Amino acid sequence: MKRESRELVYSTEYDLSEYKHVLTANKYRQLYDTLKFEKWHWNEPSSASRETLSLVHTEEYLNDFLNAKVTDQTQRAEVPIDNRIVQAAMTATQGTILAAELALKHGVASNLSGGFHHAFADHAEGFCFLNDTAIAIRYLRKKAPNLKVLVVDLDVHQGNGTAYILRSDKKSFTFSMHEKDNYPKKEKGSFDVELASHLGDTEYLKILDKSLETVKKKFLPELIFFIAGVDVYKDDALGGLGLTFDGIAERDRRVRAFLPDVPIAVLPAGGYARKIQDTVALHAQTIRILHGSLR
Repeated sequence: MKRESRELVYSTEYDLSEYKHVLTANKYRQLYDTLKFEKWHWNEPSSASRETLSLVHTEEYLNDFLNAKVTDQTQRAEVPIDNRIVQAAMTATQGTILAAELALKHGVASNLSGGFHHAFADHAEGFCFLNDTAIAIRYLRKKAPNLKVLVVDLDVHQGNGTAYILRSDKKSFTFSMHEKDNYPKKEKGSFDVELASHLGDTEYLKILDKSLETVKKKFLPELIFFIAGVDVYKDDALGGLGLTFDGIAERDRRVRAFLPDVPIAVLPAGGYARKIQDTVALHAQTIRILHGSLR
């Protein structure tokens, strides 16, 4: 199966430009504006239903979240909650499901939002209200109960929520390579690689090469979710790994070359560069590389 598809997922619901926060909520719209004149096939998601969200999240938490209540469970996201943000998160979650379905059909697909890997079943955390990856996995399993799924999480922060939710799932494998001395409180995933701060491109890529080989020996998936955070960038406000544009491009090329016959769904996750245009350019670079339009 060749990873050459043009399938991207976006909705205007992703655009939260009116909110001013370190989350850089307007990056999704800017990413769309960067890519919209290129030759992509655009797919628009609907909003995830409560039934779909309940595949992962508890009823008590969903009562708070869907009603945009400020509670102990929702305010741990550290961002405001209102009906607009609830709708954006629900649409992005359905977008991740759609990207996974398209990846299974075409080889690769990218959602321009998603990768909310800090959300737990019963509470929000770290800018994340819904764990879209875990929800998508369980949604796909309704049709393919034995689907083997690998999560490759290369955001600067560990995907603690995803690791915890999938900890007992024998058909899932979570690989997270992240900065050790950074948020969040770590959870045990299937394979965690903790990195020293200020690592830089060369050492990072050496460790990544070795780690991907280890993953390959431990687990052979039928679908990969790539949590492609660009907060590993050297000028990111919330990350300290020190990678350059070229280093991140090499990271992405390695992920593209890893298990090339396995479909891959790409999610942007974190990116908080001091210049938002850098964040947007890095996310666009990731998509172009994973889809084969940039070598």
